[in-house]
Amino acid sequence: MKGLLKLVAGLGVLVIVLIVAGGAILGAFFDPNEYKPEIEKVALEKGGIELKINGDIGWSVFPWLGLEVNKIDVKFPGKGDLASLNKAQLSVRIPALISGNVEMQSIVVDGLQLNLVKEKNGATNWVADVKSTASNDSEENTPPEAASENAPSPAIALNIDSIQISNGNINYLDKSTDTEALLSDFNMSSGQVVTNAFFPAELSFNATQRVKGEEQIKATANLSAEFFLDLDNQLYKIKDLDSKFNLSGKPLAGKSLEIATSANIEANLAKQQLTLSDLTLSLANLKATGNLAVNNFVAPVISGKLSVASFDLNTLLSAIGQAAVKTTDPDALTAISFNTELAGPANTITAKTISLTLDDTTFKGSAAFNLANSNISLNLQGDKLDADRYMPPATTNKAAASSTPAKGSTQASAAPYSKDAILPIDALRALALDSNIGLTALHVANLDVSDIVVNVSAHGGLIKASKIDANLYSGSVKNNVTVDVRNKTPVITSQKTISGIQVGDMLKAMADVDQLTGALHSQSNLTLRGNSVHDFVNSVTGTANVKMTDGELHGIDMAQTVCQGLNNISSLGVNTQEVDKSTPFANMGASTNIKNGVVSNQDLKAALDAMSLSGKGTVNLPKQLLDYRLGFMVEKNLFKETCSFPDKLEGVEIPIDCKGSFSTDPTKLCKPDFSFISDAMKKQVKEKVDAKKAEVKEKVDAKKDEAKAKLKDKLDSKLKGLF
Repeated sequence: MKGLLKLVAGLGVLVIVLIVAGGAILGAFFDPNEYKPEIEKVALEKGGIELKINGDIGWSVFPWLGLEVNKIDVKFPGKGDLASLNKAQLSVRIPALISGNVEMQSIVVDGLQLNLVKEKNGATNWVADVKSTASNDSEENTPPEAASENAPSPAIALNIDSIQISNGNINYLDKSTDTEALLSDFNMSSGQVVTNAFFPAELSFNATQRVKGEEQIKATANLSAEFFLDLDNQLYKIKDLDSKFNLSGKPLAGKSLEIATSANIEANLAKQQLTLSDLTLSLANLKATGNLAVNNFVAPVISGKLSVASFDLNTLLSAIGQAAVKTTDPDALTAISFNTELAGPANTITAKTISLTLDDTTFKGSAAFNLANSNISLNLQGDKLDADRYMPPATTNKAAASSTPAKGSTQASAAPYSKDAILPIDALRALALDSNIGLTALHVANLDVSDIVVNVSAHGGLIKASKIDANLYSGSVKNNVTVDVRNKTPVITSQKTISGIQVGDMLKAMADVDQLTGALHSQSNLTLRGNSVHDFVNSVTGTANVKMTDGELHGIDMAQTVCQGLNNISSLGVNTQEVDKSTPFANMGASTNIKNGVVSNQDLKAALDAMSLSGKGTVNLPKQLLDYRLGFMVEKNLFKETCSFPDKLEGVEIPIDCKGSFSTDPTKLCKPDFSFISDAMKKQVKEKVDAKKAEVKEKVDAKKDEAKAKLKDKLDSKLKGLF
């Protein structure tokens, strides 16, 4: 861009050089056309550019020193065509110039054609390959006196009848991306240009962008304003700026969009101050207003106010050719507004206050963007949000239903986990963020969540979500997540604690299900490495503990069901009367160890009514295999009145083995291990044998006692006879 500005400035200097050269020639009463070869030679030697004057050079002498140049071509040696000019016309009133003022008739520039090309190797046609020696010598040999002469001189008064620029075209081609941008039909006209007074000016142009020869976007622009120039004090003003841009093209899906802006602008370069007042922007149904001030251009201090009036998002999306956002509530996204006050320290864009309204939800807070290091600070607190309003409406998808495997069919093995990258590594490494976001109440998926707090910081590739906390259903959830992308392999760590969530209330709210109650508690500490689902599944390592207290399973009496099932097996008959329809349990808990995606649990325990449940086994996530064993045990027979539970099975563990892949039909995944029946029978036989032994022993002992008693009686009687 700097090179382009230098080029434009160079072309301006070139025109002035031609004018001055022409004036000197005119003063000597020579025909300037005779000196075109010399002028072209000087341009090459001193300016390092190839200048070709194909038209006539016109002139006038007094009282107006005028020059007209036609048909000019410019390029750098060995480069493609750079610029051409159809006509340039300029005349200066000599008496005014002598007195230190500039009075001009109309300045006319017609048919400027600028062609800018960037080659695939990065070379451009607007920069010379080698800086000319003459130019170097000129810079190195400039005497101190000349340097002092180049110092800024007092500004002079301007008085120009008008400025007319017509039929300008600028074409930029980047061959490395096959992208072309064209600024065409550039026209500008002004009234009488004077200093220290407002004068009118208008500008218009067309712009087109093409990628690989295909038009992407097209724009038409029209601007008008009144300008004020105080050259002595470096004060510049633009009053009643009115601009209109009409956009069309692929991003707008065939729609035509008009953007209108208006403002008053004042720039005081001496004091390094810039103000924009009465700023308005109109885009379809979006209306924005504000005021802005910038002080100290080196370390800007920005202040002001910006406001966006309430608008309907889908109306805006339709205007710019985008698909509407479909929501469950048709009245959602119809009232969005934004207000902010800008005020903060130097080198920042600071929204001291923010007020964002989303239908019935209000967010308030502050934000800041550091211009020096691009750090973003955000503090936003909301009151209440019904997220279900913004969910996509429920639809019946026949195609999805038809793709569901038929009942009884076996599914193919699950596809391998995706190896596609998930995390935007470069963006995360560049992210500089400190945020604190909160929400008093959230309704989502029929759940009511309160006191949500999310604290996130990101610096140098280390992203810490120190808090992702919320309260729900008499309990709480606390999360701490860290994403470390500073090294080649990303590392994600997560710590989560769930305390006392009433599962029954939550299930009732989510799906109107009333089958399970209890207080859920859990803790987990996990580490994942890599940047894909495949990486995460194969690397996840850590621990997790789950516990549920004071629970009850509604709709089924587990012990009664087991009793009846065993009666069926044993053909002992079934008593269908049940004591109740629930299964209370005091505690249910399990701990797991996870290593490289293999989840191991050896201590599942649950104390059910008259029963106990145990379990142990593994879940191999990388191989998608399950190997788990559940065990039920009736610890005491409480069902004699309602279910003739076989005494021989009391205290015997009833096992169920679950083995197979994740794609195994669930009806075939888990099967009872009937070996427990033979175990129970062996136990019964052993108990009968033990009982028989005890009975025999009891009889033998009784006989022994009887014999001892008789022997004692005989001995006693004989002893009495002796004495």
